[in-house]
Amino acid sequence: MNIDWVIPCRYVEVHDNLGTIIGAGIDTYWVPEFPAPIQVLLAVRLLAMAEEIEQGEKQKHAMTNRVRDPRGDVLSEMGGKFSVSAVATNPDWLTGIMAATAIQFEAAEEGTYTIDHLVDNASASLPIHVVEGLPPGVTPPDEA
Repeated sequence: MNIDWVIPCRYVEVHDNLGTIIGAGIDTYWVPEFPAPIQVLLAVRLLAMAEEIEQGEKQKHAMTNRVRDPRGDVLSEMGGKFSVSAVATNPDWLTGIMAATAIQFEAAEEGTYTIDHLVDNASASLPIHVVEGLPPGVTPPDEA
Protein backbone atom coordinates (compact mmCIF):
# COMPACT_ATOMS: atom_id res chain seq x y z
CA MET A 1 0.00 0.00 0.00
CA ASN A 2 1.29 3.47 -0.89
CA ILE A 3 0.36 6.99 0.16
CA ASP A 4 -0.61 9.11 -2.83
CA TRP A 5 -1.16 12.29 -0.81
CA VAL A 6 -2.01 13.68 2.62
CA ILE A 7 -3.71 17.09 2.80
CA PRO A 8 -4.25 18.99 6.04
CA CYS A 9 -7.67 20.64 6.02
CA ARG A 10 -10.39 22.24 8.14
CA TYR A 11 -13.00 19.59 7.23
CA VAL A 12 -13.06 16.31 5.34
CA GLU A 13 -15.64 13.60 4.81
CA VAL A 14 -15.59 10.50 2.64
CA HIS A 15 -18.62 8.77 1.12
CA ASP A 16 -18.48 6.10 -1.59
CA ASN A 17 -14.70 6.62 -1.84
CA LEU A 18 -15.15 10.29 -2.80
CA GLY A 19 -13.80 13.00 -0.53
CA THR A 20 -15.17 16.44 0.27
CA ILE A 21 -12.42 18.74 1.54
CA ILE A 22 -12.81 22.26 2.95
CA GLY A 23 -9.86 24.48 3.83
CA ALA A 24 -7.38 22.22 2.05
CA GLY A 25 -3.74 23.02 2.67
CA ILE A 26 -4.09 24.78 6.02
CA ASP A 27 -0.68 24.73 7.62
CA THR A 28 -0.67 27.64 10.07
CA TYR A 29 -2.67 27.75 13.30
CA TRP A 30 -2.92 31.00 15.26
CA VAL A 31 -3.54 30.56 18.99
CA PRO A 32 -4.22 33.14 21.72
CA GLU A 33 -1.71 31.61 24.18
CA PHE A 34 0.31 28.53 25.03
CA PRO A 35 -0.22 25.74 25.76
CA ALA A 36 -2.87 25.38 23.06
CA PRO A 37 -4.83 22.40 21.76
CA ILE A 38 -4.42 21.85 18.01
CA GLN A 39 -6.62 19.62 15.85
CA VAL A 40 -5.65 18.87 12.27
CA LEU A 41 -7.90 16.92 9.94
CA LEU A 42 -6.18 14.98 7.18
CA ALA A 43 -7.58 13.93 3.83
CA VAL A 44 -5.59 10.87 2.75
CA ARG A 45 -5.47 9.04 -0.57
CA LEU A 46 -3.94 5.58 -0.55
CA LEU A 47 -3.05 3.45 -3.56
CA ALA A 48 -3.21 -0.33 -3.42
CA MET A 49 -2.88 -3.29 -5.74
CA ALA A 50 -5.83 -5.68 -6.06
CA GLU A 51 -4.23 -8.34 -3.85
CA GLU A 52 -3.95 -5.79 -1.01
CA ILE A 53 -7.72 -5.18 -0.95
CA GLU A 54 -9.31 -8.37 -2.24
CA GLN A 55 -12.77 -8.86 -0.79
CA GLY A 56 -12.95 -11.56 1.82
CA GLU A 57 -9.24 -11.24 2.60
CA LYS A 58 -8.57 -10.25 6.18
CA GLN A 59 -5.30 -8.50 5.39
CA LYS A 60 -4.53 -5.85 7.97
CA HIS A 61 -2.53 -2.72 7.27
CA ALA A 62 -0.64 -0.72 9.88
CA MET A 63 -1.30 3.02 10.21
CA THR A 64 0.50 5.44 12.52
CA ASN A 65 0.26 9.19 13.03
CA ARG A 66 3.23 10.77 14.80
CA VAL A 67 3.56 14.41 15.86
CA ARG A 68 6.99 15.95 16.40
CA ASP A 69 7.60 19.22 18.24
CA PRO A 70 9.70 22.08 16.82
CA ARG A 71 12.91 20.36 18.04
CA GLY A 72 11.97 17.08 16.33
CA ASP A 73 11.12 15.20 19.53
CA VAL A 74 8.10 12.88 19.38
CA LEU A 75 5.20 14.63 21.08
CA SER A 76 2.56 11.97 20.43
CA GLU A 77 2.07 8.79 18.45
CA MET A 78 -1.08 6.86 17.75
CA GLY A 79 -1.63 3.92 15.47
CA GLY A 80 -3.57 0.81 14.77
CA LYS A 81 -4.53 -1.76 12.17
CA PHE A 82 -7.15 -1.45 9.47
CA SER A 83 -8.45 -3.46 6.53
CA VAL A 84 -9.79 -2.15 3.26
CA SER A 85 -12.99 -3.31 1.64
CA ALA A 86 -12.87 -1.96 -1.88
CA VAL A 87 -13.33 -3.43 -5.32
CA ALA A 88 -10.42 -3.24 -7.74
CA THR A 89 -11.74 -2.21 -11.15
CA ASN A 90 -8.85 -3.93 -12.90
CA PRO A 91 -6.39 -6.26 -11.15
CA ASP A 92 -3.50 -4.61 -13.05
CA TRP A 93 -4.36 -1.07 -11.91
CA LEU A 94 -3.70 0.70 -8.65
CA THR A 95 -6.91 1.35 -6.75
CA GLY A 96 -7.35 4.70 -5.02
CA ILE A 97 -8.75 4.66 -1.50
CA MET A 98 -9.89 7.85 0.25
CA ALA A 99 -9.69 8.16 4.03
CA ALA A 100 -10.11 10.85 6.66
CA THR A 101 -8.24 11.04 9.93
CA ALA A 102 -7.78 13.53 12.75
CA ILE A 103 -4.68 14.44 14.73
CA GLN A 104 -4.83 16.22 18.07
CA PHE A 105 -1.93 17.50 20.13
CA GLU A 106 -1.07 20.22 22.59
CA ALA A 107 1.34 22.85 21.30
CA ALA A 108 3.50 24.10 24.16
CA GLU A 109 5.41 26.69 22.14
CA GLU A 110 5.48 28.59 18.88
CA GLY A 111 7.16 26.80 15.98
CA THR A 112 6.85 24.21 13.26
CA TYR A 113 5.46 20.86 14.31
CA THR A 114 5.69 17.86 11.98
CA ILE A 115 3.01 15.28 11.35
CA ASP A 116 4.29 11.94 10.05
CA HIS A 117 1.58 9.76 8.51
CA LEU A 118 2.70 6.15 7.99
CA VAL A 119 0.84 3.29 6.29
CA ASP A 120 2.66 -0.03 6.15
CA ASN A 121 6.10 0.91 4.75
CA ALA A 122 4.98 4.19 3.15
CA SER A 123 5.21 7.58 4.83
CA ALA A 124 4.38 11.24 4.27
CA SER A 125 5.37 14.19 6.44
CA LEU A 126 3.89 17.66 6.59
CA PRO A 127 4.70 20.81 8.56
CA ILE A 128 2.17 22.50 10.82
CA HIS A 129 3.11 26.00 12.00
CA VAL A 130 1.74 27.21 15.32
CA VAL A 131 1.91 30.96 16.01
CA GLU A 132 0.81 32.96 19.04
CA GLY A 133 -1.41 35.95 18.30
CA LEU A 134 -3.81 36.91 15.54
CA PRO A 135 -3.35 36.37 11.81
CA PRO A 136 -2.21 39.45 9.84
CA GLY A 137 -5.12 41.76 9.04
CA VAL A 138 -7.33 40.49 11.88
CA THR A 139 -8.28 43.13 14.45
CA PRO A 140 -8.94 42.08 18.05
CA PRO A 141 -12.65 42.40 18.95
CA ASP A 142 -12.04 45.14 21.55
CA GLU A 143 -10.25 47.31 18.93
CA ALA A 144 -12.83 46.92 16.16
